[in-house]
Amino acid sequence: VLAERQLTIFALDLLDARADAADFAVTCSKGTYVRSLARDIALALGTVGHVAALRRTRAGPFMLDAAISLDKLAALLQAGDEQVILPLTAGLDDIPALPVTPEDASALRQGRLLPGHPASHGLYLATDGPVPVALVDVSSAAIRVVRGFNMN
Repeated sequence: VLAERQLTIFALDLLDARADAADFAVTCSKGTYVRSLARDIALALGTVGHVAALRRTRAGPFMLDAAISLDKLAALLQAGDEQVILPLTAGLDDIPALPVTPEDASALRQGRLLPGHPASHGLYLATDGPVPVALVDVSSAAIRVVRGFNMN
């Protein structure tokens, strides 16, 4: 059993209903377990249910309509077109930036802890100028690397 959590269902559309199945489109906040949502809908209707097929059409700024196949990506890269590859920061734009000095950036790249920082507790994208250094967790005790990036 999963613990309850706050989430938002922005839209829930019934696309098709049959005797033994229904198709829905849902727009929801991150962290929503769509399979649990389907189960809860079935329980509210006094029946049982499960997800037979699940397709994510959007995740943050990324949309399925803008995706390309791996074959097409390989062909574009073979032709020297690297513009189709989004920068690392495109997937991290919802994480607040934490500028660090070049010295601190070097320490973080080595996975070292940095003593306490005046930033609020939480997850940040440590940056050395425009260059992403690492995802870091800031606490009162230290800045700890969660995931480092090799972007020198």
